[in-house]
Amino acid sequence: MHHRRQFRRRRSRPAACDDDAPHGKGAAAPGEPVRPVRVLPVAPRPFDDELLSSWQGRVACRYGCTWRDIESWLDPDIHPGRRSGLIGQDFDPGDAIIMLWARACRMDAGRLAQMALRRQARALNWYIQDRWHQGVCPACLDEDHAGNRDHYLRRAWARVEAMVCPRHLIILQDTCGRCFARAGFRFDCREGRARLACGICSAPVHFGGVGVAVSERESFLLELADTVASAVDEGPQGTAAKDIMRAALLLWAPSRPGGKPLIAWLGPPRPRSNDMPADCTDPLATAALPGRMATLFGIARLLDLADARSRIGPPPAFLMEKFAQDDLSPSAAQRVVRRPQKDECPAVTYTPRSDAEYRVLADEILASGEWRAVQGAGRIVREQALARLMTEALDRAPRARADVPGPAAP
Repeated sequence: MHHRRQFRRRRSRPAACDDDAPHGKGAAAPGEPVRPVRVLPVAPRPFDDELLSSWQGRVACRYGCTWRDIESWLDPDIHPGRRSGLIGQDFDPGDAIIMLWARACRMDAGRLAQMALRRQARALNWYIQDRWHQGVCPACLDEDHAGNRDHYLRRAWARVEAMVCPRHLIILQDTCGRCFARAGFRFDCREGRARLACGICSAPVHFGGVGVAVSERESFLLELADTVASAVDEGPQGTAAKDIMRAALLLWAPSRPGGKPLIAWLGPPRPRSNDMPADCTDPLATAALPGRMATLFGIARLLDLADARSRIGPPPAFLMEKFAQDDLSPSAAQRVVRRPQKDECPAVTYTPRSDAEYRVLADEILASGEWRAVQGAGRIVREQALARLMTEALDRAPRARADVPGPAAP
């Protein structure tokens, strides 16, 4: 609170001019009042692999405000709408914004300009458009805290294929470990250091896991991410990168006008309604983390990336046919020749679980630390946590099903 009050008082009175600041492009014309160049007394230096918006958030949290508040104080003429989304914050913030922050923090503008993602050899649609959809590695953040460093957002976490931390081999986290909200993380200044905290309950991001076994799923996701990254590094016009984008568009094309997307016929993992991309013409860049993972699973099966067909299974035959025909029209599924009636796939049947099996799963949930952590929370939070824990428990112990061919065309 002290920092917040101090910053707001500073905004209400004229700031002193910085005698060392350059007076070229920002100088006033003859006869006009000279606008003071405002500077920030405290500004941490950026990390080499840090996102530009992450560094700005770490600077702003020292003053108990957001980077938008800082920019409005530095230059009241800045239009706030111009800096929304990935483009304005990290991809191409513009030379004027770079110079504004460089002067205020007494930094080399060239170093800040190099942090912009447009300087990387990767096109815009290979980055996650919404920062709140980016996952973070809580183990990396725990290492930051243990090393008496600020939490910070790694540049690699903004890539569409970022699903698993290659250092700790754990799936990135986009939900709060305390209240399970998916409202994004913000920077808070605690004990003199910036920490990423939940935007709802303010709990800091924390891993706390010790000796977590790496499953086949994490290994596959990491190999898949490396395969996608290699395809992108070949260039946006390369055949592999084009095929990945084409497969993503096919999976989110409607099966019929107004119908479900074709990804629904791939089986688990299926994206939920909240995980659907904001723009189905750019699904990898606009979906939440679970939606991106489901999409990349489907792409891997269509293109057999990371040996996916032998690990997960081949995709339905009609999807492979549509991909080969490069047909994304909504009515295409209706034109697929269906199998004769005698060859129709039988309904998938599952062996019912025993009461004892359900009891074991329930006892594991009730004994878990995640369930105990929400006992003091409200009813909605507890119900959301219970639903998620039930789903995860059932996914870990799937019922046996008959080995049948893939689904027919919708």
